[in-house]
Amino acid sequence: MRNRVPAPEGAQSQGSQAGFTLVEALVAIVILVFGLIAVTNLMLVAASSNSVANQSTAAATIAAQRLEQLKAIPFGDVRLAPGGSVTSDLGGFFSSPDDIVPGAGQIHSRWEIVTIDPQVIFIRVRSEGTGALSVSRSRAEFTTLRACTSAALGC
Repeated sequence: MRNRVPAPEGAQSQGSQAGFTLVEALVAIVILVFGLIAVTNLMLVAASSNSVANQSTAAATIAAQRLEQLKAIPFGDVRLAPGGSVTSDLGGFFSSPDDIVPGAGQIHSRWEIVTIDPQVIFIRVRSEGTGALSVSRSRAEFTTLRACTSAALGC
């Protein structure tokens, strides 16, 4: 029989230095995969939210521009006659061709004009993105009252 030399103190035997087992490697891979799935889902949600935010900003800008254009029309002009709808396309003067905004896509605008009395009209403008995910989430609506205060216009 041979005498075995004892291992120095603090040293480990050969069997415990073999590395990771297959089970340990598979558990690490599963944990990594779940982490990557969570990060991928986060990126998809962030991209969708960014797209909606871009369309929402563009819709607010376009709606404000349309309202300013309507406010610039002289009070007695026939284009300020009552009509239109912000919920459906009636065609004619009460909607505009879709605006193409770089980085945001198409923005659709509609407006309606309501006569409050012979000297006051109410104007409502609504713009919204046309993307599949952002139609109602990117909606912007502005309103104003216009009053005729000039006797020269027949008010």
